[in-house]
Amino acid sequence: MGKAPIKRNPDTSTVETSANPSENAGIVISAFDESTTADHFALISMAMDRHRLRIFNVRSGTVSNDYSAKEKERVTCLSWGYIKDNSDLQASTVQAFKKKKSGVAPLSKVIALGMQSGSISIYSLSHGIVIKRLENAHTTPISDFVMTKDGSRGYSVAEDNYIVEWDIEEEKELFKWKADAKNVRRLKLSHDGSKLATAGHTITLWDLNSRSVIKKFTGHASVVKELAFSPQDDLLVSSAEDDRYINVWDAQSSNTNANNVTALTVESNVSHIDFSTTEPTVLAVTEEGIVAVWENPSLVTVQATSHKRKMMRSLTKEPDTSIKVLSTEQDNKMIPILAAKFVTDKGGKSIMTARGSSVKPSFEVVKYVNEETGAILREIELSRQPVTNFLIDNASIAANNLRTTKKIYDESTVTVVGNSDFAIKAPTMANDQQEDEGSAEQTIEQKLMSLDVTDSNEHKAKKNKKKTLETPAAGSLQTVLVQALHSGDNSLLEACLQFTKRDVIENTIRRLPTKYIIPLLIDLITRFQEKPGRAPALLIWIQSILLIHTAYLMTVPNLVGKLSNFYQALDTRLGVFPKLLALRGRLDVVQSQVNVKSYSNINDKELERAQIAESIYVEEDSDDAAEEEDEEEEEEEEEDDMELY
Repeated sequence: MGKAPIKRNPDTSTVETSANPSENAGIVISAFDESTTADHFALISMAMDRHRLRIFNVRSGTVSNDYSAKEKERVTCLSWGYIKDNSDLQASTVQAFKKKKSGVAPLSKVIALGMQSGSISIYSLSHGIVIKRLENAHTTPISDFVMTKDGSRGYSVAEDNYIVEWDIEEEKELFKWKADAKNVRRLKLSHDGSKLATAGHTITLWDLNSRSVIKKFTGHASVVKELAFSPQDDLLVSSAEDDRYINVWDAQSSNTNANNVTALTVESNVSHIDFSTTEPTVLAVTEEGIVAVWENPSLVTVQATSHKRKMMRSLTKEPDTSIKVLSTEQDNKMIPILAAKFVTDKGGKSIMTARGSSVKPSFEVVKYVNEETGAILREIELSRQPVTNFLIDNASIAANNLRTTKKIYDESTVTVVGNSDFAIKAPTMANDQQEDEGSAEQTIEQKLMSLDVTDSNEHKAKKNKKKTLETPAAGSLQTVLVQALHSGDNSLLEACLQFTKRDVIENTIRRLPTKYIIPLLIDLITRFQEKPGRAPALLIWIQSILLIHTAYLMTVPNLVGKLSNFYQALDTRLGVFPKLLALRGRLDVVQSQVNVKSYSNINDKELERAQIAESIYVEEDSDDAAEEEDEEEEEEEEEDDMELY
């Protein structure tokens, strides 16, 4: 009897990642836009408790848009597109004004985000907000979503294995039909919008006019995760999970050929593929971070067999060229390329590449042909500076900046005293049986015992208990921290750094062996530079090390050079505070003026009320006034009589 399948937990389940280099760079999903110049690059990264969308301007390298999903909402797919912008938030450009005046709505660049809840959010770059939501058609996480060129229609597929056609302008569902295969993960729309390719374990080509199956392709051993049409929509290329082969299929509707035309092969698994929109050229990004390029992927070579004079076609084809980036700091260390796309820069036959991390990605256009002869280059190796999440890229830059801003401490004239200069014999405990009766000098214990100092047994027990040092338990923070530093376990070290109580941290640092001080300090500084938002918690650890182990740190040679990155990072952070203080002063002035104005308005209203109260005339009866006057005269006469008396 088999086990029941475990249901997926939407709060704890993870989404698929596009490539191993992207995983190492902190990227969940990434993609260039669909334009021929690849002006924008979008990536999804994991924030504290939600997914975060960041859109980079490729030409300037700056962040143009930043959007965070709702709490506990996860993005499962990302796709670029254009929709008609009929809102009042259109860009105030001359071209947009002319199109609006002529009645033709301009196209606005958007990103469609498939959510784990089954909805689709369309985010506009020009507006900076989600302008449309497609809901109530899927109840499971969205696997993929594609849009037509004019943005009027969209097609989605979810884990429920249903394909839905959307009217994006009206935000409503038009048609919904069941896919013919299980585990459909990817969708790809042809350039003319007449065919739709769905891919899971098999690939199905649909006719969107009749919603009928044109043909099916089978050949991948695992689930297909990438699809791409040729510019004429006659070829379809696909790649699968944990597969280093890219199959090329005949996507013409006029024939029934369901076999792959050829197979493109690389040395490692494929993470992303792209088909050029101007010529029959295919690229693939491998999980190692190498870009492979094939010209005319459907053109197969012909070989003659040695036994029979018969021609046969080769089923595999190696790349015509490969692009890799090598680090300038370490020999033969490769910087992985995260994503790549064909662009029309430099006269065509160029590829836009992205490398680095989710915080600071670097973009570069690489031409893969010889500019003089036009022949394709066999292998392209670029030497580039590695990009990290640090505020300062390397120690040399930080040391140079520190030297220009501050006078560095000269250690050449200082004699460093090592631990060997303080070598002394370890003291030994005296044994009463081995002591000589005629010893010349008594120990301190013997002198105290010779004194007739009597304490109660209870007092002695308390005193001895206070003097006894408690041995750390196996699960104490100090023991776990030593284990994490000794084994290089980052997850265990991260668990130790979650403690923020100062007394606990100081006691742990005080008991930490000296050989672990420098490794712990370097790890703390690295985390401080990668994520400056953790500074309040990490600075407690750094401050405790510097204060408690000052004597040991003074014996470490070239300590200032090793900590130059940390000094420069602190200077960078402190340089922001004067601007913040100046801004706070301006805000205080503005707030005080607002308070003064509101206070003056209140006083003016009270003054008006007082003036109105004084000007009010109260009419009284004449008889009452006469009676009051008579009473006052009688009282005055009585007072005079009393005085005379």
